[in-house]
Amino acid sequence: MKCIPLVVAGLVLAIACNSGRNQQSHDNPPSEDIPLDQMGEQPVGQTIIPGSDATSAVLELESDSYDFGEIKEGEKVTHEFRFTNKGTAPLIISNVQASCGCTTPEYSKNPIAPGEEGMVKVVFNSSGQVGKQHKVVTVTSNASSPNTLLHLRGEVKK
Repeated sequence: MKCIPLVVAGLVLAIACNSGRNQQSHDNPPSEDIPLDQMGEQPVGQTIIPGSDATSAVLELESDSYDFGEIKEGEKVTHEFRFTNKGTAPLIISNVQASCGCTTPEYSKNPIAPGEEGMVKVVFNSSGQVGKQHKVVTVTSNASSPNTLLHLRGEVKK
């Protein structure tokens, strides 16, 4: 008998939680489907990002990978990944995130004008990191490709 009020309360709660799911939100109108034949042609090798225009930043790296070879455990490796803004708008790096705490990135915090260069400096601390290493640093920016991956590879010997 004591279970009946509990079951009824659970049903009321479940019905109340689902009551708004069948209604369409006024804040989020349904997306509009556009037939493929009306989308127009897209140039090969280029990606059109919804909401973007022809003026955007383009982050072009000299190299997205650095192999530091073999080092002894405890050594630190420093490398600067250099890049150029090949776009027509200022390049703004909003975040640089390393895949682990043993890798520390520093980056250009000021906007990089079109044609100008910038860099991401990465320091890898090999303490406690014996063996083959592959560290990834993610650069987030306003570039046409917003996430750029940098790779740091090598082997740490005891």
